[in-house]
Amino acid sequence: MGKQKYNLRPQDAPVLNEPAAAYEQINYYALANRSISKNYIKHLLKRSKLSVSELIEIIPISIDSYKRKTEFNANVTEKILEIEEVYHKGLRAFGDGFYQWMDTRNPALGGIVPKSLLKNSFGIRRLLDEIGRIEHGVLA
Repeated sequence: MGKQKYNLRPQDAPVLNEPAAAYEQINYYALANRSISKNYIKHLLKRSKLSVSELIEIIPISIDSYKRKTEFNANVTEKILEIEEVYHKGLRAFGDGFYQWMDTRNPALGGIVPKSLLKNSFGIRRLLDEIGRIEHGVLA
């Protein structure tokens, strides 16, 4: 007997292959416990304009694992989805100016480069809060 093919919706697939922003609704919580494909990560690299070495400093894998594997566990998925959420909201709020904003020291963030906050969940939350304030015109 051959393998049976199942037609899964992207949000039901055991491995994320497509960007979450393409789904009908972004439900990161439901997606975070799945594996993620290298294709998905490559999409994030393209969208975020992060280099592979910058991303490896952020996500919980080594460069060797990144080169060798084609799928990654839920810990990597969660981090990729957090970064994707920042870029999704940031690009929506700033347009392409968001890339420069992420690379420029920011007095509102204590004089640090926003991109450096991608390294942990507290920093990501701070970025999302700051993007939200800017979206709503609250600059102080």
